[in-house]
Amino acid sequence: MKRFLSGALFCGLLFLSGIRGLCTTFDECLWEKYAEIEASSVSDNGSLAGVYLEPQLLGDSIAKTPFADLRVVTDGREEVPWQIILMRPEKQQEEIPAQMRNLSRTEHDETWLELLVEKKNPRINAVEIITSDTDFSRQVQVLGSSDGNTWNTLRKDGVIFDINRGEKLHHTRITFPNTSFRHLALKIANSDAQPLTIKDVKVLQETDSQGQTYTVQGTIEKSESNAPRQESSLVVHMSSVFPLERLIIATAERNFQRSVEVQIKREAGDWIRWAQGTVFNFDTKTMSESQLAIDMPEIATREFRLVFKNFDSPPLSVNSVRGEGYRRLLVFKQQADRKLYLFWGNPLASQPQYDLAALIARQKLKNIPLVYLGQARSNTLFAGNDARLPFTERYKYLLYVVVALVIAGLVFLQYRVFKRVDQGKNTGRP
Repeated sequence: MKRFLSGALFCGLLFLSGIRGLCTTFDECLWEKYAEIEASSVSDNGSLAGVYLEPQLLGDSIAKTPFADLRVVTDGREEVPWQIILMRPEKQQEEIPAQMRNLSRTEHDETWLELLVEKKNPRINAVEIITSDTDFSRQVQVLGSSDGNTWNTLRKDGVIFDINRGEKLHHTRITFPNTSFRHLALKIANSDAQPLTIKDVKVLQETDSQGQTYTVQGTIEKSESNAPRQESSLVVHMSSVFPLERLIIATAERNFQRSVEVQIKREAGDWIRWAQGTVFNFDTKTMSESQLAIDMPEIATREFRLVFKNFDSPPLSVNSVRGEGYRRLLVFKQQADRKLYLFWGNPLASQPQYDLAALIARQKLKNIPLVYLGQARSNTLFAGNDARLPFTERYKYLLYVVVALVIAGLVFLQYRVFKRVDQGKNTGRP
């Protein structure tokens, strides 16, 4: 009896492990869409090639984790290793040592501040004003000089501010074109306000490596105004579901500043906070500074809700909203004399793990030949959503029959054992 049960258990484990193995191999009938990879221009077997993933083609992806369901497959149904490279710029910031030489007021009651950069032949493009003051707004000019006597205007329409109206709005950095002047000066217009308490000024060199972005257009579908809460909101429907890292608004209005909350919709249908940002536009004869983008953690979703904190100001008139993300390059191994296809559209697919990092690290991205994706097509062999269900869900009635037969066999076996025991008692034999 024990031998029979052990054998049945062992066979069951083998059966289930076999099913699991079948579920994890590539099966074309589980993917909804595909496109041919136009790779006729490259032919080095085993070397690398790349194709850009664009929202216009893959914007209807239904994978829970973006791009987890991508599969590069040959016409022989063999999977080809791939890796996605994010074309994000690398932002770097270096503080350049500088000494404050002069902090005074001009005859027009402006704050005049001079700095001497300690580094020879510097490359400078930003300054950060450090102050303990709050609730202010000032126009700032940035000037440069080679000798500290003759000044050249680098930026005449900068603006800094700190405003707290429930949501804190803070901006104290002024950018300007790259310069190598060792003498810098700031002229801060105070108007009728008290001069700011300047604790320090950081001199900065900001550099961005070259990155590549794509744009997803949004359509404003619903706008509301909540007077008691002094808020207005917009629901934006994106044309494609693709990973985005910022939303950019377009408006004809000038001279405004708003705190904006970005919300996303959960499966339950309610909105939750995803990011917080500030948008502003100062456009006068003396000031010109704007920020219309709200940065956020990367997310791929169909709808966003933007909530503007207006307080006593009228609702901001927004003409349009667009999303922006960084392009992705899918790098894969070339296959000589084989057609290649990209499959997607399987929300239950898990992210594959390939060992391409070492090979990609040895090759510069600019030297990787680029190929293109053909037209997206529906997979005529797609077996439907039910085919993606676990084996126990797809064939539950069959499993019921198998379990019933196993139980019947065990009952029959037990009956035979008891019968032999009874016969042994009647004959006196063990």
